[in-house]
Amino acid sequence: MRQIKYIVLHHSATDVYGDGSVLADAIMSNQRRKWIKDFPNYVCDYHYMVGPTGKIFKGQPEEFPGWHATNYVVNLESIGVCFLGNFEKSRMQVAQFDAGVKLLKDIVKRYDIKSENVVRHKDVISDETGRRNSTLCPGKYFPYEEMLNTVFAGTKGTENDYLYKDVIQKLNELGIIVGDGNSFRPKDPMTREEGFLIAYRILKLLKAF
Repeated sequence: MRQIKYIVLHHSATDVYGDGSVLADAIMSNQRRKWIKDFPNYVCDYHYMVGPTGKIFKGQPEEFPGWHATNYVVNLESIGVCFLGNFEKSRMQVAQFDAGVKLLKDIVKRYDIKSENVVRHKDVISDETGRRNSTLCPGKYFPYEEMLNTVFAGTKGTENDYLYKDVIQKLNELGIIVGDGNSFRPKDPMTREEGFLIAYRILKLLKAF
């Protein structure tokens, strides 16, 4: 049984179309072909891939390491999650962000992973160069801080002296209010951008689109 200590976040650094199925299949096929002689049951460098519409693609089974982080020890002790797209050029869609947060929360809970151990590929010390930043992955527009704050937000930063606490907690469980910015801030005014995001999540929950 592997001892999982880290989650390493990646991007595919490619264009992606539709829900990402074609790209995910191509990535798995290419990576399987690369390692098949040494590891006959190898599936993919990544354990999960997250498409732009929020579809999750399962790759390497969690019980086996994937060769995704250019660091042998980190590979042995990590789950690799790749977000399909090129975030060196473009920004992540809301559906992809929300699906990624949900996936990461699940992994974090199951393995009791600390926030400082959810890292970007570029944060990992490379065995080849002996230093960090040997890659741009997952790209300069990858919403790392926002994603990390949301995954570990829970009810952190909430006040106890406000009305409708049960309602806010229920909205959090439904994924409508997720503690963006590491706090629910129940008494603070809301920006139009935050309103749009909450409206989108409600419509998505109602399967309006």
